[in-house]
Amino acid sequence: MKRIGILGGGQLGRMTIEESRKLLSYIEVLSPDYPSPAADLADATHLGDLMDYEAVMEVAREVDVLSYEIEHVNVDALWELERGGMPVIPAAAVLALIQDKGRQKELMDANGIPTAAWAWVDGGQSPATPDGLHQAALSLGGYPVVQKARRGGYDGRGVAVIRNEADARSAGDGGRLLAVPSFVERKVAFDKELAVVVARDQAGREASYPCVEMVFDERANLCDSVLMPARVPPETLASAEAVARSVVDALDSAAKAEAAAEGHPSAGAAGVFGVELFLTADGSILVNEAAPRPHNSGHVSMEACVTSQFEQYYRILAGYPLGSTALIMPGMMVNLLGEPGATGEPDYLGLADALSVPGVSVHLYDKREVRPFRKMGHLTAIAPSAEEAMERAERARKALRIMGRA
Repeated sequence: MKRIGILGGGQLGRMTIEESRKLLSYIEVLSPDYPSPAADLADATHLGDLMDYEAVMEVAREVDVLSYEIEHVNVDALWELERGGMPVIPAAAVLALIQDKGRQKELMDANGIPTAAWAWVDGGQSPATPDGLHQAALSLGGYPVVQKARRGGYDGRGVAVIRNEADARSAGDGGRLLAVPSFVERKVAFDKELAVVVARDQAGREASYPCVEMVFDERANLCDSVLMPARVPPETLASAEAVARSVVDALDSAAKAEAAAEGHPSAGAAGVFGVELFLTADGSILVNEAAPRPHNSGHVSMEACVTSQFEQYYRILAGYPLGSTALIMPGMMVNLLGEPGATGEPDYLGLADALSVPGVSVHLYDKREVRPFRKMGHLTAIAPSAEEAMERAERARKALRIMGRA
């Protein structure tokens, strides 16, 4: 049995550990907090900052394979481990590309992968200025545009919609300009936001999950719900899958080329990837961005598919064959968020009522503190039709509220 290390102590690590136990496993985690969702279930926990070089190295000394469930980890440590022969999945070069959204855009362009038109702000190397942001917007044909920070964005942070020149010239409290190295994209008029989770093993074999459609919570600027399969024509489903796979293939080629230039092996884009997509009004598929880990859009696979994205992730890390990604039944996932004003110890109100809805499963992350709009868990509902799955999920959502006890 391989000893596996995962950098990060969040819910993605927790659900990976839960799913891995079916096959027997040994997993250590590096977590900045204890207790934490993954640390509670890990075989061993190292307490430390994910950006701390020595903390990453400490975990690596005790395991056979190293991975990460969040992008904000020390990539220099991962490079050094690869140079010494440690398997890092996905490879250090993949994470380096993903950490820099500007490099992601350049990679897509170089490989002919469709994305929204974009432009650097002030060259992308220095903090954005109002004049630079305005000129970048004009180069794309004017407003509105979406400004994205090159680094550090997560769950909607590091993104700003710039509606007009007044927005471009505002910053600080209530202002829109992000005064960081960044770029702008033309704001896409899309019909749906889609996603495809792609799994790739260490031998380069790939499997993708059915394309999903996502709905975002505008209040919290994060994913609200996911429906599998997406309600789009079969040719659109096929196109979305092909585009998503092309992203992972491009990441794999780039990572292996960088490693080869340094003369050491690389796992390339082995792992599980969430690829977010836009479906435009004319039926085109555009890539928004990619994540090199299990993804919120894939949580519904836990009940809707033969092999969940988390079991798949563990299979890849452990060197087992990929599992089937076939759809068992249509499903909907709803993120369970802390209620507005909720603070303190979480109190799950209406849990029994939610569980009484046919086809509903609830996954709670055991976070010790609730905050407004914090992800505290998710529920899935499966049914013979997408419409019935949606109805069941919404019925369960209305029954369950996560409040706080002072």
